[in-house]
Amino acid sequence: MMLNVGEDEEKWLAEGIASVQHNAFYMHRALDSNNLREALKYSAQMLSELRTSKLSPHKYYELCILFSLPLN
Repeated sequence: MMLNVGEDEEKWLAEGIASVQHNAFYMHRALDSNNLREALKYSAQMLSELRTSKLSPHKYYELCILFSLPLN
């Protein structure tokens, strides 16, 4: 049972990371073209990935760190 939880957690983390990277790419693209509305839309979608209770604190921290990198 614990193995399934760990595998599920890895899957959720991988999906979260992929979503953050996808939205970060399009957010930067929108900012480069001075389209603030689209940039805010993609940044909000990135934020929505942080609204999860499926990850352990360690995995959630990983997602937070990866989330904050594109914002610099």
